[in-house]
Amino acid sequence: MLMSSSQGWHYPRTELANALLNTLHAGLAQSVTLAAAGQMGKSEFLQYDLIPLAEQQGWRVRYFACDAISPKALLRQLVELLADFAAGEKWLARQFASLTGQAPKAKQTLAERLAKELSQLREEKRRSLLLIDDVDLVLRQANGDAMLRDILQAFAGIAGRAKLVMTASISNEAHAIPLLLQQQSSVLQLPDIGVGFVRHLVSQYQLRTQGQREDERAFAKVSSPYEGITWGQVDEGGMLDAFNRLQRIPYYQRALIEDLVLNPQRTTVEALQQQQLRLQRHRVSALSWEDMSRLDRLLLVEIAKGVDRLYGNAFRDYLAMQTGAAAVSSSQVQSSLKKLVRNRVLGQRGEGRFVIIDPHLALALSV
Repeated sequence: MLMSSSQGWHYPRTELANALLNTLHAGLAQSVTLAAAGQMGKSEFLQYDLIPLAEQQGWRVRYFACDAISPKALLRQLVELLADFAAGEKWLARQFASLTGQAPKAKQTLAERLAKELSQLREEKRRSLLLIDDVDLVLRQANGDAMLRDILQAFAGIAGRAKLVMTASISNEAHAIPLLLQQQSSVLQLPDIGVGFVRHLVSQYQLRTQGQREDERAFAKVSSPYEGITWGQVDEGGMLDAFNRLQRIPYYQRALIEDLVLNPQRTTVEALQQQQLRLQRHRVSALSWEDMSRLDRLLLVEIAKGVDRLYGNAFRDYLAMQTGAAAVSSSQVQSSLKKLVRNRVLGQRGEGRFVIIDPHLALALSV
């Protein structure tokens, strides 16, 4: 999704962006998948590092954020974007052609149409770069796998002028990157952002609180309105420890520092505890136990116990008996599983097996 945070908080990763663009420019890869767990900074890297550098180097860049689109409209809008991306500045000519009453051409498959449209880019002087953020959301759609396969094959069929970079979220427990992306793109694990990120945030903290600390010293001999604040208590060593406690997730470390700037009466320990609670609540699942249906919970319990045949008649009869329903259909089971995957409660391994992402929840349900 598009970033709205202040650029001052952003820690630049220009070296990584340059290495990725050099890989594409040298022809070492046609399509690249940048993979990492959620909230590790993939979108921020694309928007604040890769896009500006690519444009500076002369690439024509288009960016598509899958998580900013309604699931019902995702595939349709992606196809529309691909058509406009492939046509470049020629898109008006196509629009005018449709208005002049020209006879419609024979219907083509998506793969055929994409290959033909992308072939136009061979004649372009500028290199073109398409960024698809959170492409794993496409794979969760019905027919999403087939569409993405067509897209990858279309990009593979053109040499040089157009490149594709995607990001995909993977969970800690279900590490597997979708097989399609492994087979038809070069997969790059987003590297750890490093301690330089923490040093950058500490410097931003010092910059933003410098004026307040000077005011505090001015009030030292009188009753200070700043009494009890934590300005000056943030140091690099303490923040490195906090970063490790927050599982080295940039999103929560930045939120911790911002919280201390905006709420100076809060201690570092209190602010860290608050972010750890947010991490526990949001990192694992976007769906609480209370929000789950009876069927959702039953499926989780059985998955925790190792059951993997979730669509059989006997198992669905068992689910019906436990839920009090007359029957539980295969489509109901599938819908429930999709919801649990979409909300990061479940991950998928090979051969269609499911795994509970939160190890603590998995252990509790398996007893």
